[in-house]
Amino acid sequence: MIGEKLGKYTILENLGTGSMGSVYKAEDPTAGRLVALKLVKAHTLYSPEKRERFLQGLLAASEARHPGICPILEIGDDNDDFFVVMPFLEGQTLDQYMSGRALPWKEAFDIAIRAGEALAAGHAAGAVHRGLKPANFWILKDGQVVVTDFGMARFTELEKGGRMTLPSKRKLEFADAIIPMAALAYMSPEQVRGSPVDYRSDIFSFGVMLYEMLTGSHPFESRNSLSRMHAILEADPALVASRGVPLPPELNPVLQRALAKAPEGRHPNMHALLVELRQVRDRGQAPEAAGLVRDASRPERSPGRFRYSIVALAAVLLVLLALYFLWKKSG
Repeated sequence: MIGEKLGKYTILENLGTGSMGSVYKAEDPTAGRLVALKLVKAHTLYSPEKRERFLQGLLAASEARHPGICPILEIGDDNDDFFVVMPFLEGQTLDQYMSGRALPWKEAFDIAIRAGEALAAGHAAGAVHRGLKPANFWILKDGQVVVTDFGMARFTELEKGGRMTLPSKRKLEFADAIIPMAALAYMSPEQVRGSPVDYRSDIFSFGVMLYEMLTGSHPFESRNSLSRMHAILEADPALVASRGVPLPPELNPVLQRALAKAPEGRHPNMHALLVELRQVRDRGQAPEAAGLVRDASRPERSPGRFRYSIVALAAVLLVLLALYFLWKKSG
């Protein structure tokens, strides 16, 4: 398709191909700018009902107005293939930025809070992302954090019977899956089970990514998809402090709540989670100074305490020597 046109857009480069279709770098000649064009093949939305639900999700997402949400510029139709046009972003996705490493906790908090503010705005507009993963968080060259692909999650046959409930008066009934298997690692328990999904599912996925940013590890480690699904449904993630990462201890209950198995056990909304994250950040001290993390089986010994112990031992030895010489003299 390179060099061809979709609508008014000229295709320049294939940026990637997935189960839904392909993503292209394209040029908008009328505006003189580059765009990202996502082509959704007709076979993915094989029925009028599916297309209608897909479009309703995109329209809900397009109502969100926030600098941290990648806007939808246009939704087009080309011979029954939908294409969704968004700005072309210059920067790195979160998974590229992390490259498997833990971020300094204050940097992780800064990224998470900016992304959380964008998610809160999307939820307020009646949109639920449903497919959050590090590839959807972009860190731009100017430091801005942008969340992409609101309303773009794929429909499959994995979760028949599920439905999505929007946090507004609008409600959409989904008879199909909401998240592609490629995003399994970030699915909420209710998505794995095919149960009703709402914005609290995004909170769970957000919690998984925050855990990864802080520790460099996934909270539900596994060897394959089946064990991953079982871990998401049944396993409790290890406390972040137990992984040897210097973090404020107040963070653990925040993460535990965000990663609660039942939606009602999580924060009621993104705003509530952001309040707690800001409180932890604002109270936080330099971990080394605060002595926030240590192996509980090994008492912490500071250099000052060690010096005091040496001085005390020397004093005891001096007293014993003095007593010995007094005894010899008296004898």
